[in-house]
Amino acid sequence: MHSDAANATRTRARAGTYEAWYLSVGDPARRRGYWIRYTSFNPARSAGDHEAHAALWAFRFDHEDPAANWGAKMSFPLEALQVESRPFVLRVGGALLAHDGCSGEVQSERGTMSWDLRWHSRERPFPLVRPPWHAIASFANIASQPALKMSGTITINGQVTHVENVPGGQGHTWGTRHALEWNWGFASGPDFWMEGGTSRARGRLGGELVGTAVGTHVREHRFLMNGPLRVLGTRGPIGADSWTAQAKLGQRRLQIEVTPRKSDLIGVTYADPRGGSRVCYHTEVADLDLRLTQGEVVLARVRRPAVAAFEYGAESPVTGLPVLF
Repeated sequence: MHSDAANATRTRARAGTYEAWYLSVGDPARRRGYWIRYTSFNPARSAGDHEAHAALWAFRFDHEDPAANWGAKMSFPLEALQVESRPFVLRVGGALLAHDGCSGEVQSERGTMSWDLRWHSRERPFPLVRPPWHAIASFANIASQPALKMSGTITINGQVTHVENVPGGQGHTWGTRHALEWNWGFASGPDFWMEGGTSRARGRLGGELVGTAVGTHVREHRFLMNGPLRVLGTRGPIGADSWTAQAKLGQRRLQIEVTPRKSDLIGVTYADPRGGSRVCYHTEVADLDLRLTQGEVVLARVRRPAVAAFEYGAESPVTGLPVLF
């Protein structure tokens, strides 16, 4: 699968759906990270508490100074979002996302964040559940470009930050309902990438589905667990304190822990196209501990502070964690 196919629109903004294309931008030297989203939302007719719209979302996370964390969302008419598939190009409100770069600007009462980034990708897409089995749940997620080397500028309220060859990733998610509860984690660097999540979601045929999907490529070792039986057979805890996952393929075992500080989390509200909402807490500066073993032999180990994206989402807010909007 090429990244153009991974990013091709799945919903075409039809009623009862949401769709999001997102970026994680790391800046490990400054211990900062950025999260950018391009989204469409079109509720079902029965969900009368939300209006259809497209949006740009932009966030900064500063591990050394959490008081400097920043976030905003800017909404547009739904028809403002236009997507071309081959080659992939998305436009909304003057912002652009393509297979090799992005640009845009979000204005709000908190000020303005703009970005102009270009990148090189070294990895093919990783669907968190292998197609066509991703359709068994109410949502799907593809790491369209899980290992990027990014350069450009990010400006917040007139303060320009130049980044050069920093790690990042770009993903794509869509569905008819958000998961009921989830954890998600991502990180990349010069010699590795990791993405995965544990979720509890509604099944297309009814009931609830719980499972864990995870993929990583660390130096010469590749571990991709996204087959439906393994995903549904690998459960794990879901919570706001950390995402921990243990996965097995043959004799190899992968252990992952992504741990944020509460001060680094920004809470936002996701409207659900079938009514109601979810509260999502996100950071781009969580700690990563990854360990890949075969028997007693450690094949790879990655332990890095303040480099990972972390997310916890649920139907209700977490006591003591503020929600920005």
